[in-house]
Amino acid sequence: MIAKALLLFVCLSGILMPLSAQKKAVIKIQHADFYKPEPEQKRNKLIGNVRLTQDNMLMSCDSLYQYSDSNYVEAFGHVHAIQNDSLHLWGDYMIYDGNTQLAKVRRNVTMKDPKITLTTQFLDYDAQRKVGYYFNTGTLKDSINTLISDVGYYYTTSKEMFFKDNVKVYTPEYEMFSDTLKYNTDSKIILITGPTTIYGENRTLYSEDGWYNTLTSHAELYKNNTLTYNEYLAKADTITVDSLTGTAIMKNNLHLYDTVNNIIVGGNYGEVLKNNDYAFVTDRALLTLVGKQDSLFIHGDTLSVSKDTAGQNVMRAYYHTKFYSRDLQGLCDSMVFPVADSTVHLIGSPIVWASGNQMTSTNIDMLLANNVIKEFHLLEKSMIINQIDSVKYNQIKGRNMIGHLQNNELHLVDVNGNGETLYYPDDKGAIIGMNKATGAYIKIYISERRVKDIIFIQKPEGSMSPLLLVNPEETRLRDFQWHIEKKPLNKEAIFLK
Repeated sequence: MIAKALLLFVCLSGILMPLSAQKKAVIKIQHADFYKPEPEQKRNKLIGNVRLTQDNMLMSCDSLYQYSDSNYVEAFGHVHAIQNDSLHLWGDYMIYDGNTQLAKVRRNVTMKDPKITLTTQFLDYDAQRKVGYYFNTGTLKDSINTLISDVGYYYTTSKEMFFKDNVKVYTPEYEMFSDTLKYNTDSKIILITGPTTIYGENRTLYSEDGWYNTLTSHAELYKNNTLTYNEYLAKADTITVDSLTGTAIMKNNLHLYDTVNNIIVGGNYGEVLKNNDYAFVTDRALLTLVGKQDSLFIHGDTLSVSKDTAGQNVMRAYYHTKFYSRDLQGLCDSMVFPVADSTVHLIGSPIVWASGNQMTSTNIDMLLANNVIKEFHLLEKSMIINQIDSVKYNQIKGRNMIGHLQNNELHLVDVNGNGETLYYPDDKGAIIGMNKATGAYIKIYISERRVKDIIFIQKPEGSMSPLLLVNPEETRLRDFQWHIEKKPLNKEAIFLK
């Protein structure tokens, strides 16, 4: 029984013995022009056309030290190692341990297989695991890409390259600078595993996680992503870029920053199309005009940026458009904002509330300076309504109107053509009657959100009626409509249909 147990232990020991502890094949010398024993150093010196083999490794050099008691060699001059007839190693100097099958190649090193060429000054190659490692800058080239780093590992079986520290990548479409990258020499796919900046012809990308296919010029980025193009900066949870079609797609928590005009566009889905001529955002799309004291928030089903004939940016919000700021609210079907002239055009049943006044017209233009509204231009069928109480409304009507603002408050309205007014003058806070008047051109002065004075450029026609004699049917001008239920009361309300 003891003998059988001992035999079993010996067998198991052989099975469990680490691979590195098992005896490797002896390095065999195939040829040398000269052979010189050096017994004091326990080595042999071989000179001239030296060739040697071990398993699937074939090596050659100008001269060689062979250490007979350790299965260890030092090779000098025109060192060349070949594994499986496919992987080649060249260098000026090599130390090779036949037991660990580790080759240390130094000076003017080149590793080459059918897919890549790797050059460096210091390379260790594990012939058993088929892994090459450099640690003092190396350059890998294949049919289309060049990759450089301080440290690199090449796994020849899986065709995967791991790059670390000062990584530089040069592809037909982009240049990349990174801390850490992986690259598959078969698929030509780069895996981004650390902080990486990607420079294209007219775009710059930053990400810390993602991949890029250098064959199809397709990239997908998943962490801390930033896209910079022209004067715009974009951020999103996911950015997909297809350089062949020139399209960048951004998803979730998207923000576009116009750093020149202080404009921010947000949403959950957006695209930037070829040559950056057109971009759009949808899914809770939000346009923010950033002001020094207050910002204007604008929502539409879709927000877009395009170029006009002069190459200037034009922003649009279309379908179910609403906007909100502390002093200004409104809605319309669509909004057009040519950035160069700082005029916002409200199209499709626009309604604007400012300084306690409701403004309606066929179209409304808002003139901005530094993202602050200075004037309203009400174009065709214009009306301004100011509520006094539940039944009384000051009303101004005309063909066209211009509303002037100071400190975000409406203080003057010019009525140009077909002017009509219905208002309730007061005397020291007491309403004294209802005044109705008409005139082609009218100036209305407003103070503390109340009509302070009305000046008719030409002699008006009108009348003043005491409140007790006012006919309720005559308290509204024609086309009067009060839309207070549609007014956005806060920023979130602009997203409600």
